[in-house]
Amino acid sequence: MGNRKTRKHGVSFAALLLTLLLTGTGCGDGRQADPVHTSQSEDPAHAPQAGETGTAAKTGDLSSWYFFEEDGIVANGEERFLYSDWEPVEFDYICMDPTCSHLDEGCSARMVEDEKSMRKDFGLIYQDRLILLHAYAELTTNDLSETVEEWSSVYQTDVYEADPDGSNRRKVATFPGSIDSSFMTYAAVLADGKLWFGGPSKELKRIECDAQGMWQTFELWINDAIYCLDLNDYTVETFAATEDKEVKEEEGYQYQLYEFDGMIYGIISNFQGDSAIWYRIDPGTGVCEEILRFDSNVARFGGAIGDKVYYFYEDAQETLYVRDLAEGAEEREILTITAEGMLAMPFVLDGRLLLITDYCVEEGNHMAEYTVFDPEGKVLDTIRYDDYINFLDVVGDKIIFYKLESDFEYDTWWVKKEDLKDLSQKGVRIGPINGVTLDTLED
Repeated sequence: MGNRKTRKHGVSFAALLLTLLLTGTGCGDGRQADPVHTSQSEDPAHAPQAGETGTAAKTGDLSSWYFFEEDGIVANGEERFLYSDWEPVEFDYICMDPTCSHLDEGCSARMVEDEKSMRKDFGLIYQDRLILLHAYAELTTNDLSETVEEWSSVYQTDVYEADPDGSNRRKVATFPGSIDSSFMTYAAVLADGKLWFGGPSKELKRIECDAQGMWQTFELWINDAIYCLDLNDYTVETFAATEDKEVKEEEGYQYQLYEFDGMIYGIISNFQGDSAIWYRIDPGTGVCEEILRFDSNVARFGGAIGDKVYYFYEDAQETLYVRDLAEGAEEREILTITAEGMLAMPFVLDGRLLLITDYCVEEGNHMAEYTVFDPEGKVLDTIRYDDYINFLDVVGDKIIFYKLESDFEYDTWWVKKEDLKDLSQKGVRIGPINGVTLDTLED
């Protein structure tokens, strides 16, 4: 996806997938991806495939304050929850009172508010129930000396259940830990009634100041985990839990969750600290395995097909790599995009890889061309759009994507999978790129 190396904007990939991929200007040069020819051959029919024992089937995804589900969309606003069906997309506050101004504390659309809130709340609809997750922290401070202070934050999450209109809200569970961010793309995934997300359970900050009170050093340690909340009985399991993990950079870790072929992938990255650990969890057996670890040159996760995991590196952004986990094989290059400034970030759709190989974002002349590959990098098809678009995810039979409107302003859209090639004509606008902005009321 187009990102000219000579003109990058300072926006974090971690916050939103497309912000790493879409900051170039102008047009591509029309050259196609160049599959890498290797002597290594693999027969996927003889390799055990992911999902043979896994039972997960994705029915929802939390990205950029939107919770996309098979039946509708919950938007997590600044202070309130909103909901829309897929057709037509018309968001309204989740409130039991049609005459409500939604400005009073008693409004059933409002998020949980208390002095410990961290603005990480999010909601979803499950089995005709509105489920709300409210994260908060207990903060304590300790003066170790006149110049050294420790801050300890212990995170908790309260789970609330309500009717779909927000009425009859009641707390049904509390567990240690919290989601790191509801702003991230792939911040949480819902699969077979279980909600998966990652984040801290405890943070310890140590700050040293000089005699004038100015910060000199900053140290941070965290306990964190991947959480699995069963929405049927509100029990919680933790995976990949760590304690007293030193964070090299203040920005800390980001947690992204995916589902591919019945398996859950937990991607825990600290790009500023140049480290990451990738996990794969089999929901059927409960086995959590570390599949990749990076202590430098962190790769960007691009998805999985069966047991094949795809990614690219910062210092080789145009080359797509694959590693076959079942075979225990070393990574190998499968294709290189030859157009200048392109990124080999795939979109996985029904066992195929879609990569953008040409584009134009000049005002009034938007275009994107995608090449479709099989899992080994063989070209299958080419799709050209009269819009500059980037794919986000698939939920049920719907593809969610971003479309460039003007001046690097993007909106979120959806289209049925069967209309992939007619996306520009049949796509339906969801709303602004960040669902939080749909809450336009000011208290």
